Amino acid sequence: MLSWSFRLAFFTACLGSLPAWLLSPCASAASLPLATDILPSGVPLPSPAPDFSIPPEDYSTELLGNMHGLRTWLTRQGVRITLQDVEEVWGLASGGLQPGATYDGMTAIAASLNTQQAFGWPGGLFNVSALQIRGRSFTAERLGALNTVSGYDAGRSTRLFELWYGQSFFNNHLDIRGGSIDLDTEFLVSQNASFFLNSSFGWPLSTSSNLYSGGPSWPLSAVGVRAKWTPAAPLVLMGAITNDNPTRGPFYSSVSATERDPSGTFFSTHGGTLVMGEAQLYLDLAKRLAGNDAPALPGTWKIGGLYDSGRFPSQRYDNQGTLLASPDSTGTARYHPGNWMAYAVLDQMIWRKEKNSGKTINFFFRASAANQKRSYFSLELQSGLTFDELIPGRPDDTIGIAWGTSLYSKSALKNARDSVRLGTKAPYVLKPEHHIELTYQAAVTPYLIVQPDFQYFFNTGGTVAPANTTLPHRTSAVLGVNMTTTF
Repeated sequence: MLSWSFRLAFFTACLGSLPAWLLSPCASAASLPLATDILPSGVPLPSPAPDFSIPPEDYSTELLGNMHGLRTWLTRQGVRITLQDVEEVWGLASGGLQPGATYDGMTAIAASLNTQQAFGWPGGLFNVSALQIRGRSFTAERLGALNTVSGYDAGRSTRLFELWYGQSFFNNHLDIRGGSIDLDTEFLVSQNASFFLNSSFGWPLSTSSNLYSGGPSWPLSAVGVRAKWTPAAPLVLMGAITNDNPTRGPFYSSVSATERDPSGTFFSTHGGTLVMGEAQLYLDLAKRLAGNDAPALPGTWKIGGLYDSGRFPSQRYDNQGTLLASPDSTGTARYHPGNWMAYAVLDQMIWRKEKNSGKTINFFFRASAANQKRSYFSLELQSGLTFDELIPGRPDDTIGIAWGTSLYSKSALKNARDSVRLGTKAPYVLKPEHHIELTYQAAVTPYLIVQPDFQYFFNTGGTVAPANTTLPHRTSAVLGVNMTTTF
């Protein structure tokens, strides 16, 4: 089998041999990543629109401004630099494991180089980003929930995030990206769900718990290639092939992913291959229902899935075919080749006050289903509403409410019942954890966002057990605040 390094080298060599007319000589560079791609949660993405346009850089939205013309000069050279800082404080109001407050934070920097502006190569874009993650884990130490209260609750490290080269073809209808890439900035994304802080509204448990090291998702990336094709303006097709194990670790490990690869420079080729695909359809619901004169109600409808060729543990049987819950079990799970997941995402603006008004209500829904035998969670649901410009005099503020839950697979439930029946564990029952989030994002200045947040958990930790255990209380309330500064 060809190695990953050979495949990427071959891909790079092929690019250099392509004729110039393929490389979009009259077009812009490959897909420029959004400034918010280095942030895992708490950032609303632009409203979906058929033209896929990224707004021009506005120096008033950055604390350092134009830096006496330095940013303008860098832009002329094809260089774009993004620097963002996030500070969070979380407190346990009730339930959980241990009352008290916890701090976490992150500083991220990303730099891109447009090869057309830099040295005349059309359609190319280099991108590199790095993260400095700090603080403690509120979810692990105080709450005990399955879903972390924030995407930034990821473990301390100073690390490389992404390193890739992108190339556009056919007047930007085809965009190919290769290198060390993060999939959750483009796949499985709900534009409206990204506004919320709980990590389940980003890269959910159905991927983070069912893939090695959680898969290539923030703050990890994996060696691979991503292709994005726009055959017609409302339709986008995406596919990616990456390594499935960013940190080279075993499926079950007491060492966290950020500890196993603290610098983000493993560039792992160990393990299986992860294949992911997604189809996106952009449409204006108002025009379809009420004609061209109706206020625009843009939406994005997505379906996708993944297949991982690696080996995955059975949730019920050991490597000798005995029940894992049995006293005679070896304690080592039987491993099977391959695992899969399918998903659907709906982002839809459902109300706008009037034509061109920013006062809107947006709805999102996401569902995912995974293999019942090799996945701990087999079904996951998230849904919610966001309200823009709801408060008079605050045109840039957003309020949101969302709900999510993760359902255990049949094999995981049977294993839990086996444990109780055979008496190998204290009596307990697996119950789906539900969480509700109410949040308000206030734009204090164009470059400073403060986001107070409230989250309430039912069946915290997904387990119901006797009251004298150390497991978290069944319900928990969490208060927090996120402050994001763009420099």
